[in-house]
Amino acid sequence: MRDKMSVLVVGGSTGLGRAMAEELLCRGAAVAVIGRDHDRLRDMVGLGASVIAGDATDAGLIDDAIVALRPSVLILNAGARLPMGAIDTLSFEAFSVIWNTDVRIGLLGVQAALKTPMLPGSRVLIMSSGAAMVLGVPYIPPESLRLSGGYVGAKRMLWFMAHSANAVSRERNLGIHFQVLLPSQLMAGTELGRAVASAYAGLEGIGVEDYLLKRYGPALQPHEVGAQVADILCDPQYRSGVAYALMKDQGPVGVDMG
Repeated sequence: MRDKMSVLVVGGSTGLGRAMAEELLCRGAAVAVIGRDHDRLRDMVGLGASVIAGDATDAGLIDDAIVALRPSVLILNAGARLPMGAIDTLSFEAFSVIWNTDVRIGLLGVQAALKTPMLPGSRVLIMSSGAAMVLGVPYIPPESLRLSGGYVGAKRMLWFMAHSANAVSRERNLGIHFQVLLPSQLMAGTELGRAVASAYAGLEGIGVEDYLLKRYGPALQPHEVGAQVADILCDPQYRSGVAYALMKDQGPVGVDMG
């Protein structure tokens, strides 16, 4: 990086958020992470990140962090563990978990970026999922996500929110650009990915690795996602798009150029 980039990663102490933070630190960015697990946050300090302990669903936490740090990049990655079950077995509370966490955090982060506001030229990356494409991409049959409750709709909403936020940014001449990222393979290297893969592998009576290989081919690793996210932030060709799919052995693929 020619100029030192300042990045705030919400949900940056574990999983994909940690992979992003680590890669950006390696590329010379100043990185701060928000997380709840104090042991994992201490690990991030050891890697060179600054840390903020707190629950990102609390209104005001992201606002305060933006005011204090003035980041040029905000990454909204925090989310909940997905309850798995057929639609006739889930309570409304279990069905809505991702809406009440991932979507809530996304909304709070988007609002913080627009209302603070972040500086002109800033970017906000919202972590969604390839599941958000399920009804628009024929090779992802809806039945293949039948245990995922409200997850698909929640992840699609995050994509829509990026467009809504860009409209506000343009109307108010804020110069802030919102983008959504869609990892398009389950990853056994994350707690969420392994839990989801285990549930679907169980339906087919096969092991997790066999299921992932059958469904996706060679495994996408968290550090590869981290590298692609860093590329999106560092390479000018990715600056204007709205949505990017992240896949194995490819650069970020634009799926919605806005």
